[in-house]
Amino acid sequence: MGIDVIGNRKFAVVALRDDGETRKVVSKSKLYRLIKELKPKIVAVDNISELFENKEDIAQFLKVTNTKLVQIALDAPLQIIAKRFGIRINVRDPFDEARACAYLASFDVGYEVSIFTDKTKIVVSRNRRIGKGGWRQKRYSRRVHDAVRGIYREIKNILDNSGLEYSENVKGGFGGISRGEFIIGAPISEIPVSSFKTKDVQVKVESIEKEKIEFIPISKSKRYLIIGVDPGTTTAVAIIDLSGNLIKVKSKKDWSLSDVLEFINSYGKPVIIATDKKNPPEFVNKVRSSFNAILYSPREDLSTEKKRDLTSKYRFLNDHERDALSSAIDALKNYESKFRNIEKRLPTGYDLEKAKAEILRGATLKSLFEPQSMEKVEKKEEQEIDFFELIEKKDKKIKELKEENEILRKQISELKAEIEKLRMRIAVISDEEREKIRREIYIKNVEAKISELLIELKKKDSEILALKEKIEFLKKMKLLELSGWKEVKLMKKFTKEELEKLKIVEDDVVYIVDASGGSKSYAEILCKKNIKAVIVGGEMSHIIQEVFDSHGIPRIRKEEVEVLIGNEMAFVSPNFEEVYLKKVEEMRKRKLETIERLFEDYKKRRI
Repeated sequence: MGIDVIGNRKFAVVALRDDGETRKVVSKSKLYRLIKELKPKIVAVDNISELFENKEDIAQFLKVTNTKLVQIALDAPLQIIAKRFGIRINVRDPFDEARACAYLASFDVGYEVSIFTDKTKIVVSRNRRIGKGGWRQKRYSRRVHDAVRGIYREIKNILDNSGLEYSENVKGGFGGISRGEFIIGAPISEIPVSSFKTKDVQVKVESIEKEKIEFIPISKSKRYLIIGVDPGTTTAVAIIDLSGNLIKVKSKKDWSLSDVLEFINSYGKPVIIATDKKNPPEFVNKVRSSFNAILYSPREDLSTEKKRDLTSKYRFLNDHERDALSSAIDALKNYESKFRNIEKRLPTGYDLEKAKAEILRGATLKSLFEPQSMEKVEKKEEQEIDFFELIEKKDKKIKELKEENEILRKQISELKAEIEKLRMRIAVISDEEREKIRREIYIKNVEAKISELLIELKKKDSEILALKEKIEFLKKMKLLELSGWKEVKLMKKFTKEELEKLKIVEDDVVYIVDASGGSKSYAEILCKKNIKAVIVGGEMSHIIQEVFDSHGIPRIRKEEVEVLIGNEMAFVSPNFEEVYLKKVEEMRKRKLETIERLFEDYKKRRI
């Protein structure tokens, strides 16, 4: 089964069966149920961090599903690994990635996620708490501790009969033992005991977790490599794979041959040992012969300029590492056309890297798909079989299975008895306990509802207070209006938003609280609406003043009239008309003075 994340806690699932593929989109909870239903041999993912948040999540998954979890992309992206096996992926299609994960896992590609050791812990302890009390409490304590000891001994006998090695740790108790622990040197799948509880005793059987998550390759074969070597006082080694991915580059002073070989071997199987010299140094030849690899050397020594060009995309510490890396990359480029030809001709499902390595060593592409030689089969048929020995082995196996069957029958009988006890216990649960639980749930729900209503009530009180304040202001304004006050249109700032919000009609008086931010175009808009006058708070630019003057609209400063302001409206005192007429008269006089001054200027120019 291959899994990939879609988003919004959904997963794309592709399950490979003998009769075809199954594709589904599921949530995390449904994913667990689907795994239990299909029981896949392997569950494969691109990266475990897409499915799990921490180690505890992985442990829970493995316990619940009882399957093998495999991460495909550990040392290279999924697309690159899939390409090795001729699998094409659309990275935007989660089903493509899930399908690739499933097929790659079936080809033994990837790493098993391991968090459990091959050891198991069995803990036998009390299922009830022993409190303080008199002689009756002591009798009860003795009975419980005796029950723990009895089950502990039964489990010990089962482990002894199974031939399992284990260590013990027992804590004594009044009349028996309060806790016993077995550490068994076998995985949980081989333990003939499962977790269970009785009235007085509980038994927990669980695998012992490792300190950290381990990734174990499901394939034992190593990857194929191209090695660039630059020997000298400071020896450098560069390692790339057959796809050109840089794996490691390292340099060291006085690096011995044995240490170099050990370093290379730890990363995989060298196919090509490369040098930047036309005549390979003796050290390079020794490395090549140690791995029985192909030696690559250029026709002419690589120039410094070419080395820089080959390694321009990589980082390294010194010129030695650059020379080693350029040797490996130059070797790869030499075989690039052959590798491309293999990629085109190799069918899906075959290890591309292995095919490249075999062909470099002299094999043909056709020979890779020929059936294996039948010599081994013929030799096996020629061998004589000792039938008596075979029968003796089978009889011994049958005897062991019968003994195991008898132990399992006894366990089944005990478990059936325990199940019957548990059913009786469930049947005698009192109505009072049920009512108590129901009442507690009801009280919690009511308290939660009360909290919600209190919050809503507080919100409504705030709204009512605001409305009351508004009503009081409106009442005050109404009284003022009766006594000669006049409503004016209120603009808090001289902006486009405020202009669009106001419904201004002809002969309206507009009060601009802050006129400092206005512009000529905004003033033009107001003037075109034929307003009666404008009351100005703050400073107004000379350009805007000229616009109002040119349209004959009086500008009245806030200090010249009394203004009362609410949230969305304003009123001016009865003396507004007097101030307005005064401003109109001033404008008329200024206009006459301007005309006279122009006339005088004209007369002077005529003379």
